[in-house]
Amino acid sequence: MDSVHSNRSGGLTVLYIGGSHVQGGWIGHEMRRLLAAWAPQAEMSRGMHLPYRLAHTNTPTHFRTEMEGLWTADCCTRGKGQARCEAAPIATGILAYPEDSASIQHVSYLPDSSRTAYTSIQLWTNAERAQWHWTGNAPLRACTPLPGNLGWQLELERAADTLAVCFVAPEKAGVWYAGINGHNASATPHITWHEWGHNGLRIRHAAAQSGWDNLLQELQPDLIFVGIGLNDAVDGKRLNVPAYAAHYEALSSILRSSGAAVVLLGNTPAMHRSTSLAEPSASIGNWLRQHSRAHGMGYMDLTNALGGPGIVAEWIEDERMQPDGMHFTAKGYSAIANALFTAWMDAYSQAQKAPSLNSAIDAQPQQ
Repeated sequence: MDSVHSNRSGGLTVLYIGGSHVQGGWIGHEMRRLLAAWAPQAEMSRGMHLPYRLAHTNTPTHFRTEMEGLWTADCCTRGKGQARCEAAPIATGILAYPEDSASIQHVSYLPDSSRTAYTSIQLWTNAERAQWHWTGNAPLRACTPLPGNLGWQLELERAADTLAVCFVAPEKAGVWYAGINGHNASATPHITWHEWGHNGLRIRHAAAQSGWDNLLQELQPDLIFVGIGLNDAVDGKRLNVPAYAAHYEALSSILRSSGAAVVLLGNTPAMHRSTSLAEPSASIGNWLRQHSRAHGMGYMDLTNALGGPGIVAEWIEDERMQPDGMHFTAKGYSAIANALFTAWMDAYSQAQKAPSLNSAIDAQPQQ
């Protein structure tokens, strides 16, 4: 953060893990806007592009996906394909399967698509080199296999803002596609905001993914926000806190081992089928607070930050929340992002006042 904010070379990479609040993309959209205002000289990256549309679910706000040919897909939160997602070597939580000849392209939304163009791209797939070809809007200069059979590293002759690939694989060849991640090799400061969101996500779904280490190695996050618990709270009085804790401990151990700073987020205020989720969410929040303290992670109670568990009716009335009492409107998600960003910047300001807390500062003898 120091390097980016002071216009030195370097980058800030953030990963936000969660359910439908994250998949929808509205929090990320606002966070990117706030970060761009905080460091206007920095290049902004949209982060990884996952094939949500191929799984017949909503795509985040910052890019659109177009495809041709026949595709099927598995998602980590539903259906018989959960086990295949769990076993994948890279934990994007979603796998798409091209049948015979099929193509896909991800395009950042205008007017800023040219600002999010990439010269270097990671193509996450098990396809052999003869089973795919690049069709994006910049010529392919070179490609090499990624470590661990995760796919291919593509180097382009110039920056591309249309990320497009055509797969040519025999039917039932078992080829899968898990997404694309792009970045620019640049001496200027840059910020990347990655969203890992899946509708209906529970902690057991995230913890079961075997490819987290590989994904974290590819993304190299500096900061990870984790917002998993609202769908678990739907269980109400049947919520099994020890089971939730066991799954969460398994996931957080992997996330901490990446070297990133980790912040755990408590649930947002919610109702499910006219029943308040305040009690189970409080139980989850109490455990998250204890877990974060025990392992040197941050914690933020989003319910209190937004005004308490009783705001649901008011927020539905003024159109900050959807009528279902669980999900928010764009205005509501913007409020969540602003609360999160304000808390983050407050913590950063405090860290600057206490250099011993800031690991980014060179380890020099104190006079």
